[in-house]
Amino acid sequence: MIDRSLMHLLIAVSLLISVASSHASQPSAEQLAQRIDQTVAEVMASYAVPGVAIAVVEGQQVVFANTYGVQEHGLPAPVTANTLFKIASVSKNFTSAALALLIDEGKLSWDDRVIDHLPEFRTSDPWITAEFRVRDLLIHSSGLNLGAGDLMFWPTPNDFTREDILKGLRYLPMDRGFRSRYAYDNILYVLAGELTERVAGMAWEDFVEQRLLQPLGMTACFAGIVPEAQRSLLAQPHGDIDGVPTVVRRDFADQRIPSVAAGGMRCSQSAMIEWMKMQLAQGRYSDDEGNQQTLISSKNHAEMWKPQTLTPVGSQAKQWNNTLFGAYGYGWRINDVDGLLLIHHTGTLHGMNAYLAFLPQRNVGFLVLLNKSNSDARTALIQTLIKSYTSSEQQDWVAQTKAWRAQQNQRRAERFTEPTTQAVDPALIAPLLGYYRDPWFGDISIEQHQQSLRLRSHRSARIAGELFHVSGTTYVVRWDDRTHEADAYVRFTTSMNGAIEGMLIEKIDPAADFSFNFEDLRLRKL
Repeated sequence: MIDRSLMHLLIAVSLLISVASSHASQPSAEQLAQRIDQTVAEVMASYAVPGVAIAVVEGQQVVFANTYGVQEHGLPAPVTANTLFKIASVSKNFTSAALALLIDEGKLSWDDRVIDHLPEFRTSDPWITAEFRVRDLLIHSSGLNLGAGDLMFWPTPNDFTREDILKGLRYLPMDRGFRSRYAYDNILYVLAGELTERVAGMAWEDFVEQRLLQPLGMTACFAGIVPEAQRSLLAQPHGDIDGVPTVVRRDFADQRIPSVAAGGMRCSQSAMIEWMKMQLAQGRYSDDEGNQQTLISSKNHAEMWKPQTLTPVGSQAKQWNNTLFGAYGYGWRINDVDGLLLIHHTGTLHGMNAYLAFLPQRNVGFLVLLNKSNSDARTALIQTLIKSYTSSEQQDWVAQTKAWRAQQNQRRAERFTEPTTQAVDPALIAPLLGYYRDPWFGDISIEQHQQSLRLRSHRSARIAGELFHVSGTTYVVRWDDRTHEADAYVRFTTSMNGAIEGMLIEKIDPAADFSFNFEDLRLRKL
């Protein structure tokens, strides 16, 4: 957790440098619509995105809201204002808002010890367990590794429950130092949802829907199961298979999601517009009679938007947005763009992308919803929206994003080489066969199928693939599900006399999705 004086300094710097960008005027409605429509058309053509929803809200006025394309590639149902998208990690700011509401009611404090409300809470370090505060669940500086425990959430389907996730935390390494530096995680947001349940006395999904969504009239937004009558409104998640946008795993929305507090809500453009209005009003909203009501106190709303953990600033942000600092609050990322404060969060799930952002000094908010996994498509749309309010110079952000990606691909090719593999020698197979157990992920088996060697998780069905030999006791597993894009090295560990004792797994490509956190597995042969 960063020093309070540093937090205030960061905000002061952002406010001061905003003077330098004061010449950037807000666009007219016509200019904005033209820019967005043009960029969306380019994005959908360039990245084969089936459906898009965009909204821009200034204060309490919707200055732009449009939808494009279809809910599912190849089918006629259009994306509408009530189409339900998975908003992924944008769900995190609903989790922090639920806690803020309980704090406003005096039932909780940001500085309460977690174990006082969730007695089963345990980390691998007893001292950290005792000192862990509610705020530590939200700010990504716990000491856990990047994406720690994510294999209990994704890929789905798997059979991990929230109880498993709570129990599994104690076995995850705390390698980065408590409150010392940033490392994004999902598991602690799941546990923040569990803590909310204990304090509120009702399921997290019910609390969010009854206490946050209903007062705002967010009828087309769901933390839990989507009612059957509205499932025809679901945008289906897409990826590219042989160059064609294809549903990667159909969303039926008929079951509760254990990881919902970290990234499982489904919301529409129309509902998220109401969320945006409340955020811009610093926690207030108008009821059905037009009376002003408080959902979250201005004090706790400000607390959620306050820097808590410093985050790195990438070269892209520096080059494109003149970004000087990065931080994380409670369910929100905090940066500066062209001298203006930006409060925002991305959402990324298999087949879905989302983005929600605010420029408080311009009193404006932005929403992007896509039913396809493509961060470049999202980036081009984000830049078009934000730069319309921060810069007088307009650029073709689809072209800019393509050029940036080409540079990144070239750099990756220069430093990354696929390992050379060969079929497994049948003479090497027998000692490797059997069951291997990790205390939080459970059992993985190495099995022989004819002349091939296969790896299979017993709790996560889509973690399965064929092994190929590299050298010595090092192998490569190539996953049957090629949408993972996270093939991995598998190294079998041995005792002093050469007997197989365990297994270590590590992604081949360091840039692969961090949620495949194989590196935290400590598999011992049974």
